[in-house]
Amino acid sequence: INMKKFYKLSSLMTSLFFVSTLCLAVQSFESAGMLSATKILPPDVIQGPYHQVDENVANDGFLNTYTIHSKFGDEQATSTGKLRKYIDEIKAVAKMKEIQSSDEFAKGMTDKAGAVVEGTKALVTDPVGTVSSSISGVGKLFSRAGESLTGGSRSDAEGSRMASLLGYEKAKRDIGYQFGVDVYSHNKILQDELNSLSGANGTGTLVMSGLLMAVPGGAGVAVSVTGSSEMLGDVMRDSAPADLRKMNREKLAAMGVSTDISDLYIANAVYTPREQTAIVVALNNMPDTKNRAEFIKFATVSDNPDMCYFRQRQAQMYEGYNRTVEPIDSFVPVGHLTAGITNTGKIIFNVPLDYLLWTNNFAATASAVSQNIDSMGVKERHLWVTGMVSKAARESLEGMGWIVHEDAGGKIGLPAY
Repeated sequence: INMKKFYKLSSLMTSLFFVSTLCLAVQSFESAGMLSATKILPPDVIQGPYHQVDENVANDGFLNTYTIHSKFGDEQATSTGKLRKYIDEIKAVAKMKEIQSSDEFAKGMTDKAGAVVEGTKALVTDPVGTVSSSISGVGKLFSRAGESLTGGSRSDAEGSRMASLLGYEKAKRDIGYQFGVDVYSHNKILQDELNSLSGANGTGTLVMSGLLMAVPGGAGVAVSVTGSSEMLGDVMRDSAPADLRKMNREKLAAMGVSTDISDLYIANAVYTPREQTAIVVALNNMPDTKNRAEFIKFATVSDNPDMCYFRQRQAQMYEGYNRTVEPIDSFVPVGHLTAGITNTGKIIFNVPLDYLLWTNNFAATASAVSQNIDSMGVKERHLWVTGMVSKAARESLEGMGWIVHEDAGGKIGLPAY
């Protein structure tokens, strides 16, 4: 045997094997694309009396983007959680319009009109006296004034200062509470209806309040129309955004979050007041979990509405896991991500994703995270996903030692949205 030729042939075969393996690896990556709504959603979500979800669903490898067609207009929802939220909000709009079409509502608006005119006149002729009498408590006045001087930033989702002054924003919160909807939602269909009803100094709200109990099904609308967490209901109704910022700042301080981080988080105007508060409430419900400031650090840099909602859902996932599965001892940073560590040596990644694909980008991230975790000495690594994981992604993750949990929402008691 000519050993020189043998080694040359052997080297060539090894190279060919490496190249073929690399090609197979490249081919095994999945690409983002379109999904079919009828294959991934239950029938009652796809279609209802007031909406129809478009059959074509765009998936970016992590989240789905849905188009909702409704009798009140079209709307897009990024993530299945937001889709369900928007559908419930559209149902609420339908109920609002039903009540407004009643004779009782028309009569109530006529009866209230005089009081509104007089109130507006007083605001012009005696603005100081009128505004002063509309504020509940000197302490609240000073706390809000102080908030504006300590880094409090109005959210992009808030109304104008004049709307707050005239009582429109409080009127919107009252309607939102009665119908169980998020008054800071990015759903334009809902916002248009809330703005219409809360105008004229909230006259529509006053009439609506009196009619909800009289219209068949009206009293139960907040329960039947929405799956919102009741935890935030009273707080979101009774607290103006400035009050929420003050409350959140105090809770963050009690968690040990530094003033610098807290200021940056509170000043992030991309978050809606509800999203920002929901994150704080979720973390506050984990009093024995150390290093909660780590989660706030990552939440602070969210720079678009989809990411803000993602962080809200993620915080609620960790709270649910901590409450129903196993206590989370501490939050830990893993690269640019936040994970939970349990006393039993498990590392937990909770992510509100719709359909996770084994894309080139995610494969690189999973590999880097896995290598980082190798040096931490954890016994088990768990990934909890609210939606589904593709076969390729599951097999690849399990090959890296991950235990994958799909459809996590129902298993950990995650709020509907």
